[in-house]
Amino acid sequence: MLELSPHARLRLYTRGSDYATVLFQMADGQWRRGESVAELEHRLSEYLGAQYALAMPMARVGIYFAIRALIRPGQKVIMSPYTIADVVNMVLCAGGVPVFADIEAKTCNISSAEVQRLIDDNTGAVLVTHFYGCACDVESIIRICSPRNIPVIEDAAQAFGAVVGGKAVGTIGDVGIFSFGLYKHLTSFYGGLLVTKRKEIHSKVSDMLRPAPLMEAGFLLKKVFSGAITDFITWPPVFAPLTSRIFRLGFLRDIDAINNRLRRDVNPKKTTELPRSYLCRMSPLQARLIAEKLGEVDAHIDWRISVAKQYNEGLHDLSEILLPPLRLDKSHIYWYYPIQYLDRHELVTSAMRQGRDIAESYHRNCADLPCFAEYYRDCPIARTVARSLIYLPTYPGYPRHEIERNIASIRRFLRPMKNAVAVSAPAPRYGPFLPDTGQTRD
Repeated sequence: MLELSPHARLRLYTRGSDYATVLFQMADGQWRRGESVAELEHRLSEYLGAQYALAMPMARVGIYFAIRALIRPGQKVIMSPYTIADVVNMVLCAGGVPVFADIEAKTCNISSAEVQRLIDDNTGAVLVTHFYGCACDVESIIRICSPRNIPVIEDAAQAFGAVVGGKAVGTIGDVGIFSFGLYKHLTSFYGGLLVTKRKEIHSKVSDMLRPAPLMEAGFLLKKVFSGAITDFITWPPVFAPLTSRIFRLGFLRDIDAINNRLRRDVNPKKTTELPRSYLCRMSPLQARLIAEKLGEVDAHIDWRISVAKQYNEGLHDLSEILLPPLRLDKSHIYWYYPIQYLDRHELVTSAMRQGRDIAESYHRNCADLPCFAEYYRDCPIARTVARSLIYLPTYPGYPRHEIERNIASIRRFLRPMKNAVAVSAPAPRYGPFLPDTGQTRD
């Protein structure tokens, strides 16, 4: 059998039948008929153990509705700065004032100690994120917030299926938000979910969402077309001989016309009014696509955890890089396997030249963005993470030998550096991170 390498850093969790379903149902009008959305909401509430569930057009709109339902205009919302700009914009559009709390280096998640320090009498909510499928310390944050009756919103866009203390993430706080977007591991090309344990929140959000029109067919078809293109160019028989060479050329020669096609949040801007296109309802077609894939989620999680274990075994002795915690209890489901290295561009360049396809993170420290200058707070760990994080692939079907080659390319890059340090200095040098603790040096 012909061995194809490299495999793409990312593949969609779509199936060929998804495209056929979309085309047939769009053609006969079935895409907008039926009670599939209500049925999906019931099924997801049972799967997650949530009292109430509401389908959303996308996750960020769920964040917007949650904040509108929970705070008074002008109240503060404590949140991680390590996110996409539009999450900050959802806080602003909902009338909140973002207060950036620094993060933990190893998990890339908001620090409970920072939340404790920043809460005051004008705090309306705390927005936590379970980044890269790695659960944050949400239980500690709830213990901090509960005595002051401050609600906790969980952004679990990348963590559907993760569990903490026997409870699904997203159901531990007052409101949880999930994404079913194009690149998520449970996808309807576009979409999201809001869950809550509070009846009054469910009622408020339902009332706000009800007047919204159904998602436009043309808009959904654009997302489906984008998915089809992504599936084709990352298909191994196309990616190995063609697409990977284009991606490598763009990265090594810094060609924005290529690189910006692979990035998100390229030109972040502040906005205080929700775009009209955001206010729409999920179609029955999208609900059916999600329902068909729900049974695959647990197996995919098991796969990604096993991949994380393989990466950990291959890289854990390299003190120059910072690895995420290895947790096998499904509290971390590794949407990617995120590693950190201070000179990440040099490491990724080396890996690309060795025929690997890995990527620098596109997520930013929003506390440093000029468009949010009036909300600036010094978040040094978020700044370091935003400059040092690298994605390693974990998706189902990513070959084990490709994982080993990724590990080998990283070790090959670091080994001569380790030898040089050993010759030139009597004591070990650990780069930007303290060994074993996962904290950055002061």
